[in-house]
Amino acid sequence: MKPEGRQPVRAEDEDEQRRLSVFHLVGLAAGGMIGSGWLLGADDAFRRAGSDAYLAWVFGGLLMLLIAAVMVELGTVAPKTGGLIFLPLQSSGALVATVVAAGLWIFYAINLSSEAVAMTRGLSWKVHGLLDSSQALTLKGWGYALVFMAAISAVNLVAPRIFFRINSWLTVVKVIVPVLTVALLIAAGFGPHSPHASGGGTGKGAGAALAAVVGSGVIFAYVGFQGPLDFAGNIKRWGRGIGEAARLRRAVFGTIAGAMVLYISLQVVFTKYQASYWSPAGIEPSPYAQFAFALSLWWLGWLLRLGAVISPMGAGLVFAHALTREVAALSRAHLTHRGLQTARKASLKRRYDVYWLVLVVDFFVASIALLAVGGSWSSLVAITGVLTLVVYAVPGVVLVSLRDHLTGWSRLRRGAREVLARTGFALIALILYGAGWAPLWRGMATLAVGCALLMCLPILARWLPAFGRMYDAKVHVTLFRHWRTSPAAQAALWLIGHFAVLTLLTLLGDSSVRVLPKLLGGFLAVAAALAAFEGLVDASRRHMTEVAPMLPTPGTGRPAAAANAANE
Repeated sequence: MKPEGRQPVRAEDEDEQRRLSVFHLVGLAAGGMIGSGWLLGADDAFRRAGSDAYLAWVFGGLLMLLIAAVMVELGTVAPKTGGLIFLPLQSSGALVATVVAAGLWIFYAINLSSEAVAMTRGLSWKVHGLLDSSQALTLKGWGYALVFMAAISAVNLVAPRIFFRINSWLTVVKVIVPVLTVALLIAAGFGPHSPHASGGGTGKGAGAALAAVVGSGVIFAYVGFQGPLDFAGNIKRWGRGIGEAARLRRAVFGTIAGAMVLYISLQVVFTKYQASYWSPAGIEPSPYAQFAFALSLWWLGWLLRLGAVISPMGAGLVFAHALTREVAALSRAHLTHRGLQTARKASLKRRYDVYWLVLVVDFFVASIALLAVGGSWSSLVAITGVLTLVVYAVPGVVLVSLRDHLTGWSRLRRGAREVLARTGFALIALILYGAGWAPLWRGMATLAVGCALLMCLPILARWLPAFGRMYDAKVHVTLFRHWRTSPAAQAALWLIGHFAVLTLLTLLGDSSVRVLPKLLGGFLAVAAALAAFEGLVDASRRHMTEVAPMLPTPGTGRPAAAANAANE
């Protein structure tokens, strides 16, 4: 009898039949990263950190590289499509997987609404009446945003081979536009006969730049590199050329490194030109379009107007598509409605491998989030930044917890990966603390709502037979009753407790309260994070002695032999 909540990993799994090349993987990573963040994030970062705003992009990029090193290592030794949810389930149990799933599901869904708002803003130069004087959505703007959300969802109904082709070539266009923008605006601003642009201003220091990493959308701009990791089980494994692990590393690390250079350059350009040419109340969808027209680079200005719609749409497509695979993994474990795991009923007169029901739920969640923040792009990306770091914190725990179940590591490599995992976990806590009270409490409140829904809806389904016929998921929240003896419950309590302590420390260190000195609060946040990490790892390892993990092996997609034997 198989353990509750575990599903065998099958080589013939419908999700993992398709093979993705490096071109497709880069299209997922860069397509997810280059959205609205590069268009709208520089202004907010400058207002928070002044001429030191470029440091926010440096800090954010370095953090993403560190986190990616852990996530890629896990994705190469245990490649699984939907692995961001599947692997925490294997290592730490259903409750930790539910917390991760709530954060991931909501931040992927919120991405749909934030990119739709960015598209609406990008069209405001042409269609009047979309924004009010404070750049908030009008009633007409709300209508456009909802239409854009529906359009992004609808494109995901095409056959996957067509989707990946569309996304990959769309990503090429999305990369060309900001690269040309940097090159031409730098040439215009630093050439011997360039027009004068007084930029710079006063820097506000590294602390302000650190706070801007979450609050101004820097993290939001870097989010998306995990797209290839969402499809780790689909990477091309045979034939000539490099192996699947090398393909994954090149796609992820190459995209992050390239994005760092691009984003830092864009911030430098904004800092130089903003004093002379930038007016947030202007009609242009992005500051770079204003700069281009002011410098008589008319064709670049028109290209940026087009990019202000295409870039957000492309990122929304990637997140909407990736979310279907992560929710499918959640559904297969019966942590949410089991009807979300299959594409068999999805049809446009053909049996396409799509998850239309997930897209409908995604649209509903995105609409609620958009309503809750009043259509504010900045509020959406701040919440997304918090939820992103919550989700990115867990793979390090999973990697260290699964140490004895993963093969092919030397002692030196294993030690290095464990150091990276602990360092990444602590730095994520420090970044969240540095973000400040306002974005952190909103993000944590959103996470709490998501966790409550995923954990309590199965109980409601038991109480109400009519609802139970529509929603079929296993009840796991009752594990908390056995927290003294259940390692899975203890792991979840360590994770939830870590977030609660971090939120409390952030409140005590907030400028409006100032009970705790900022520096001392940061030290305590890191110390508490390291303690929580060890508690999570210990509880997870004890959980795996009771329920052996079922992990795919590289190159086959099948469970490791040891895992199979343990579950027979």
